[in-house]
Amino acid sequence: MQEQAHNQLAASELMSRSVLEGTRIGTWQWNVQTGETIFNERWADIVGYTLDELAPIDINTWLKLAHPDDLPESGRLLEKHFAGQSAYYDCKCRMQHKDGHYVWVHDRGRVISWTKDGKPLMMYGTHADITEQKQAELELKASRDQFQALVANIPGITYRCKADSDWTMLYMSGSIDPLSGYPASDFINNSVRSYASVIHPEDQSRLELDVNSAIAEKRNWLLQYRLLHKDGTMRWVEERGQAEFNEDGEVICLDGFILDITEEKSLKQQLLKLTSQLPGVVYQYQQWPDGRAAFPYASDNIKKIYGVSAEDVKHDATFLFSKMHPDDLQGLAQSIEQSANNLSVWQHQYRFFSNDSHPVWLSGSATPERMPDGSTLWHGYIEDVTATKQHYFELERLNKEYRLSQQRLDIASETAQMGFWQASLKTGELWWSPVIYQIFGLEDSVVPSVALFKSTLHPDDRQLVANSEQKALETGLHDVVHRIIRPDGSIRWVHELAKMLPAEQNPQQIMVGSVQDVTERIELQQLKDQFISTVSHELRTPLTAIKGALSLLNSNKLGQVPDAMHRLLDIASSNSERLAQLINDLLDMEKLIAGKMPFDIQPLAVVAELQQAVDNLQPFAMQHHVDLVIEAVGASMVLADALRLQQVLTNLLSNAIKFSPAGSDVKLIAQQQGENVQIVVTDKGAGIAPEFQHRVFERFAQADGSNQRQKGGTGLGLAICKELVQQMQGSISFSSKPCVETRFVVSLPIAGIALSADSKGENA
Repeated sequence: MQEQAHNQLAASELMSRSVLEGTRIGTWQWNVQTGETIFNERWADIVGYTLDELAPIDINTWLKLAHPDDLPESGRLLEKHFAGQSAYYDCKCRMQHKDGHYVWVHDRGRVISWTKDGKPLMMYGTHADITEQKQAELELKASRDQFQALVANIPGITYRCKADSDWTMLYMSGSIDPLSGYPASDFINNSVRSYASVIHPEDQSRLELDVNSAIAEKRNWLLQYRLLHKDGTMRWVEERGQAEFNEDGEVICLDGFILDITEEKSLKQQLLKLTSQLPGVVYQYQQWPDGRAAFPYASDNIKKIYGVSAEDVKHDATFLFSKMHPDDLQGLAQSIEQSANNLSVWQHQYRFFSNDSHPVWLSGSATPERMPDGSTLWHGYIEDVTATKQHYFELERLNKEYRLSQQRLDIASETAQMGFWQASLKTGELWWSPVIYQIFGLEDSVVPSVALFKSTLHPDDRQLVANSEQKALETGLHDVVHRIIRPDGSIRWVHELAKMLPAEQNPQQIMVGSVQDVTERIELQQLKDQFISTVSHELRTPLTAIKGALSLLNSNKLGQVPDAMHRLLDIASSNSERLAQLINDLLDMEKLIAGKMPFDIQPLAVVAELQQAVDNLQPFAMQHHVDLVIEAVGASMVLADALRLQQVLTNLLSNAIKFSPAGSDVKLIAQQQGENVQIVVTDKGAGIAPEFQHRVFERFAQADGSNQRQKGGTGLGLAICKELVQQMQGSISFSSKPCVETRFVVSLPIAGIALSADSKGENA
């Protein structure tokens, strides 16, 4: 019995060895824990070695031969098998042959014994050479990829479909996507929609009839029809196709090609319309080696150009050369000869006497084609450019004047240190004149851009410039003074002044303006402000003492003063009050400029604020015999500082009262304008002189600058008003028609919901 079992085992082993040898399979045994490995001779032969050449052999023998890129995947599959997640280790990988190239092997194996603590111990497996199989797969994939690339690059759609009513697609190339707006996958087996569903309804019955007729006659078809794009537009296509039949003459499927001819259709229609409308002549000009020339085709406008009909020059046109301007004849002949010899595009301008009087300028261009009889045929267009030439000559003259003016402007610009620029806030593109390089201290080689400009801004002024640019989008005006930092670290003050067209007319947000170096002016202003601030502070204490002394004398507490002295004291007291007001205004202006003026912004009832201002100035108005009138239309709550708003209203009202004729009205109007409340002060006084209007909001600016001016004032009131309003996130403006009406408009942000109020007028 034992001998029989031994024989069976030997026979089984012999059969296994025969199978391995017959299938040329390499075998391996691996002690996972020690790394000890046993390979058979076929295993070594796969990679071009003998076992003796590979000795000593262990697991590192395989690791050294395996392709580095395949080791991570091999390790992952091994761990998966060790973890019991797969019954076998199965991996296709590359091993380096002795000759240097790589062979593909199919590596299979299984753990057959485990350690006591559950770790893999002995593992047996095989290696099969699958290089040829893998190479065939790669070649097949490359062929498939090449075919797909070729189909994808064909400027049209290839398809195969069933011969049913819906033309159910079996295959359709991806080019259908831009043509219909739907991916090819939508049409395959009509999974989402049929191809017939995107054909224009008016063309469907015709197409079905033509295709069925072609199938019945076993011929190809050529069709033109319309497709409906997903976006609602219509596309013209041309389809060429044929049916495929089996041995019994039955239709198997339909194959075809679809090409987008929308542009061709559109261009053809446009060409027909344009040719009839063109001012020049569309023509064919033919010239033979013997010098004979003719116009085989010419549009009707040849009569306008050459003064002859198309029929007159259809067979012979050489006589036209006699009407060419003598100075241009040689150049024209040479240009035609050169075009004929080189088959290059002919382009030329020349003069022609169409009516034997003044010559007209003609401009022609044409593409040559060599004909079988040795002649050259040009296809082209000729037009009368006399007016254009005259404009060109005039433009040349103006250009000379412009260059002279530009030189003068450049000199003036450099002298004034003022440059000019154009910028697109949307694209970041920027152009500027040469003097700006000097202002910003940049090299001429630097390419200007909005980003470059912003990089030069002083950090403390960047938001100021950004706010001005944002405001320009709304008002069209960019007016800002700020600092820049030059590459050498020096700081300069510049004044930017620019305009921008409304957004609907200016999609690129282009702004055109100037920039001027105002450093010296700013520094002078700062010195002046510092001087005024110092003087103001120094004067306040002694002036307070003087006012107190005058007040005490005028009170008669120190005894009755003579009438003559009393008049002098009144004059002194009045002037001390004016001086005190000037000092207070100067100090207010100093605080505003330094940003030290406190503001308590809160919602305020507009009507109540207007009434308070009127109540405060009623005595002053009565003194000047002026009536104050409040008009509130849709009055709202406004965001403002109550004290500063009253300061602004008091200044504007007092100015209006002072300059109004006796018996007239000064109106205080409140109205809602979008997201703002507008407060308008109007009077019918003499108004503001046009030559002074640009200086209204400047400090110390007064229309009557003489020492004997009648109305008084410090010249700071309106400048303070502007600063106060701007720091309350508002704006102030004015308009004035002398002796008709002067309007000052204060615009402040609205707060909350507008209060419903009927229009009303109230005499105060």
